[in-house]
Amino acid sequence: MRRVHIIGIGGSVMHALALHLQQAGNIVTGSDNRIEEPARSRLAAANLLPPEEGWFPDRLSPDIELVIIGMHARPDNPELLRAQALGLPIIDMPTFIAKAAEQKHRIVVAGSHGKTTTTALLVYAFQKLGIPVDWLIGARTPALQTTLRLTDAPTFTFEGDEYPASALNPQPKAAVYRPHWLILNGIAWDHANVYPTPERYLQVFEHLLQTLPKGGVCFYNASDPSVKLLVEKVLRPGWQMAIPYNELPHFRREGRWFVRLGRRVVPVRFWGRHNLLNAAAVWRLLQEFFVEDRDFAEILSTFELPEQRQVVWYRDAERVVVRDFAHAPSKVQAVIQAVRETFPKLPLTVVLELHTYSSLQPSYATQYQKAVRSAKECWIFLDEKVAWEKGADPVSLRMSLGKGVRWFSDRQALATALCEAFHHPPRAILLLSSGTFAGLTPQDIGIP
Repeated sequence: MRRVHIIGIGGSVMHALALHLQQAGNIVTGSDNRIEEPARSRLAAANLLPPEEGWFPDRLSPDIELVIIGMHARPDNPELLRAQALGLPIIDMPTFIAKAAEQKHRIVVAGSHGKTTTTALLVYAFQKLGIPVDWLIGARTPALQTTLRLTDAPTFTFEGDEYPASALNPQPKAAVYRPHWLILNGIAWDHANVYPTPERYLQVFEHLLQTLPKGGVCFYNASDPSVKLLVEKVLRPGWQMAIPYNELPHFRREGRWFVRLGRRVVPVRFWGRHNLLNAAAVWRLLQEFFVEDRDFAEILSTFELPEQRQVVWYRDAERVVVRDFAHAPSKVQAVIQAVRETFPKLPLTVVLELHTYSSLQPSYATQYQKAVRSAKECWIFLDEKVAWEKGADPVSLRMSLGKGVRWFSDRQALATALCEAFHHPPRAILLLSSGTFAGLTPQDIGIP
């Protein structure tokens, strides 16, 4: 039994790690400056919810045996500074998990978008096939009880973010996990606050590929030119294996998507070519386990996307309102294409929330102009208080996106406009954010 303190306990994976450590018999405490659902309820049920949000360095004492830090622990975090002053052992979450999985066969899903869905589908497939597996996934999925599972399973499947592991460890999380097998699903510049140029961002994936050991395997999206060129540049024939995959054969009928697997036609519970590429990656990897068409057909037909992905708030013959998880321009463009192909007769209004550090940088935000071009209307929601707190200038942002965009900085004003749009069909409304639109709900915009 150890005394463990977690700085950033409210994160999707961090709170799951806290629960795991407590269940293993450790005394766990933690802190965070923001804790939202479902982490809040799960921590409260386990008596792990901090008394209040914020950082409280006085609560760290010399008898704490391990401090685990998450992304919220910036270099000047007062609790981190206190732990360093006390000489406490400090480790970041990715390194802690990597050490726990060092004797396992490690599969990492990396790339600019689709990581969560691809990892979730792969873990779901392993479970359906009876293959024991542990996992780390950035969001909850309907079939899994937790974002983190640590047992004695021989295989560990990671969602491998390219963001730095922590303030103390600049290495990308995906590289920290040291994959034996790697899925690389796409490369499109992101995290501009950390990687200021596309070239610097590309170097992250070059480094990741270089970590593959002898005998390592990379399953890569052959339809992405950047991925293909990088794989061909870095991997050495005879040392590592590069296995390409492409979009699964498919067709659409009355707003539903169907996939062809051999002679089978499989209805799926999602739409979009980006999700077909995610599924293709998993299918190609599973073939190395000699999984047959019929088994994967059953898996694919019953799989449900992770939370916040393609959530249909409303749908009838003349209207559809979809809430989806997207912030990077490449993902925004992919989701818009998916909705337009699924509902081709409905004029599309895209509502995009800018709130990530990258999206609030004018030089990066200009990419959204191309991403939203195929929509009839583009609305932008920008909480100006959040923008200023993150060092962004709302005026510069408005200028960077040019004309033809309707701006909102007030939640109620956005809700009123959406309510009016909803009651004037035909229309498809697509709400895109990795945030919450300041807590916007279907009821706020008049959805019955």
